[in-house]
Amino acid sequence: MGFTLHSVCFTLKVSLLLGSLLGLCLGLEFMGLPNQWARYLRWDASTRSDLSFQFKTNVSAGLLLYFDDGGVCDFLCLSLVDGRIQLRFSVDCAETTVVTEKQVNDSNWHFLMVSRDRLRTVLVLDGEAKPGEVRPQRQNMNIVSDLFVGGVPSDIRPAALTLDGILSEPPFQGFILDLKYGNSEPQLLGNQGVHLDMEGLCIENPCENGGTCFLLDGDTLPFDWTPAAVDP
Repeated sequence: MGFTLHSVCFTLKVSLLLGSLLGLCLGLEFMGLPNQWARYLRWDASTRSDLSFQFKTNVSAGLLLYFDDGGVCDFLCLSLVDGRIQLRFSVDCAETTVVTEKQVNDSNWHFLMVSRDRLRTVLVLDGEAKPGEVRPQRQNMNIVSDLFVGGVPSDIRPAALTLDGILSEPPFQGFILDLKYGNSEPQLLGNQGVHLDMEGLCIENPCENGGTCFLLDGDTLPFDWTPAAVDP
C-alpha cells in the first residue's frame, strides 16, 4: 500500500510539472499569410502598464502588434523594419518613433517588453531599453480597439483605424510566445491563419532517450525521465 501511495504521489508531481511546462509551450505560429491576425482583449495601456512576449523570426519586415482609439488620434504600433524593432505611438496626436539598434531576424528567441507610463513609453529588447516620449496636452492614451497581433483584419474599415496604411503592413512571420499584460495572460478573442501550438519548436532540438521537450524561458528544456532514476 505504501509503495502504491508513493507511486501515485510521484505520478501526481510529474503530472503537475508536465502541466506547468506544457502551459509555457503554448504560443502562436504566424505563417506570414495575407489577412492573418490574432485578436486579444483590449490592453489597458492608457496610463501605466507593461506588455511582454518572446518571439522568433527570420524575416526583416512584419507587423507585430497594433491598437488604437478607433480612428481619431492615438495608436501604438510595433513592427519589424529592416530586421529591427520599430515602436510608433501617438498620444493626443503627438507622435514619436523608437527603433532598436539590434537586428532580430536571426531565427533566435528574443524577449520584448513595451512599458507604458503616461507620456513615456519604453521599448525593452533583450534587456536593452530605448525610451520614447511625447508632450501633448492630454496626459493619457485613449484606447478603443482590442490588441491585434501579427496583422489587422482586412474587414475593419480604414476610417476606424488611426494609423494610415496599417492594413498594408506586411504580416508577421515567425513565433510569438508567452504574451502577457503585466503578469497576466490576456484572453484570445479570435484568430485567422494562425497556428495555436508550438510543437514544432521541440522538433528543432529533439531530446535524447526519447524524452519530451518543453519550452522554458526561450530555451528548449529536455524532460528526460526514466523510472530507474527515481528512488522507490
